[in-house]
Amino acid sequence: MFKFQTPQGVKDELFNEYEKKQRIIKLINDTFKSFGYREAFTPTIEYYDIFSSIKSTVLKDEMFKLIDKSGEILVLRPDVTIPIARMVANNYRTCKKNFKVFYNHQVFRMNNEDRREFAQTGVEFFGSNRPDADAEIISIAIKSLLKVNIDFHIEIGHANYYKGLLEEMNIDSEEVALQLKELIENKNFVELERLTIDLNLDEKVKNVMVQIPKLYGDFEDVLKLAKELCLNDKMCKAVDDLKEVYEIIKDYGYDKYISVDLGLINHLDYYTGVIFKGYMAKHGDIILSGGRYDKLTENYGEHIPATGFGITIDELINGMEKQNGLDTNNYYIDYKVIYKTEDRKEAFKLMELLRDSDFIVESDTLNESLEEITRDDSDIKRILILDKDELEIIDRENNARLNIKLEEFIKNL
Repeated sequence: MFKFQTPQGVKDELFNEYEKKQRIIKLINDTFKSFGYREAFTPTIEYYDIFSSIKSTVLKDEMFKLIDKSGEILVLRPDVTIPIARMVANNYRTCKKNFKVFYNHQVFRMNNEDRREFAQTGVEFFGSNRPDADAEIISIAIKSLLKVNIDFHIEIGHANYYKGLLEEMNIDSEEVALQLKELIENKNFVELERLTIDLNLDEKVKNVMVQIPKLYGDFEDVLKLAKELCLNDKMCKAVDDLKEVYEIIKDYGYDKYISVDLGLINHLDYYTGVIFKGYMAKHGDIILSGGRYDKLTENYGEHIPATGFGITIDELINGMEKQNGLDTNNYYIDYKVIYKTEDRKEAFKLMELLRDSDFIVESDTLNESLEEITRDDSDIKRILILDKDELEIIDRENNARLNIKLEEFIKNL
């Protein structure tokens, strides 16, 4: 029984579903290209060590592991940024200073029984630590989501604001640090305040800690309060960085799509600066995430500042279906040519001309009724019925019919 099914967490995608996904990816990738990013590829199978040795977004238990003939532990790609960073570090000295890459990859993780294989597309900008690079990356994210016609917003934070606060606390317990992080991310104000009391924190530190989950919303108001709450230079610089990135995004004209959230503190060992997440209206799950990770390439012998983001395509499509933002035009075939056996040679010439003009063309012989031939042809725009030197055109897209000479039709191609 099981050999006729797909394994848990993966699925087949028939052409309608797959083509829809590819149309969306193309729209997004065209946006990436318009900013000067070029597509690159990394292997589906990687060494386990390049992920396990880095404190990153990937938990060891979430990886699909394999063992090759020599005993090396391999994994199916559980993350894209890490192998991209390895690839760039290995080629950086022979390439130009700014290395702009985009990708389309499948990602494999065992953190979800319903879905274990994910389609992801994204961009990575290596070589610049300037706020302009952060703003460019966030602006690309915004423009990409605008291209697919959805209602969305981007929340932006900074890893070093919370890191700076932790430096004032001297917490040795990883368990307590994790508990604080979860309470802040979940905006659990009551439990957070209770924990800060139990930890007997300095009053200034305690005050900032309980304020962090409230530091979200309008950029100018939040950053003003965040600056007042700063306890050290690291926190102040984080606010200044965010302010500068915000001003650049304003100049792009995209400020209405963003808000600030200094409670964004996930994966602090991985991110080193501005971080962000994208959400859709009527859809609670994250569709996009990214940020600055200036230290990642140091694992491969190079120090290359970098920032980027990834879009989970399957999650995006789920959200688009809820918002009705997905193009429902199901036409795939441009023309279906129907002919009698005696007209076959002329029909083949016609189809060759159409295909040379980049149209997608199907054909059938008129051996039964037209109704029988076209019964399942809902994905065809136009039907051409050839009868010697005459054509009948059935235009399904515009609900029209037309009779025309074959010669005249060919002239107008």
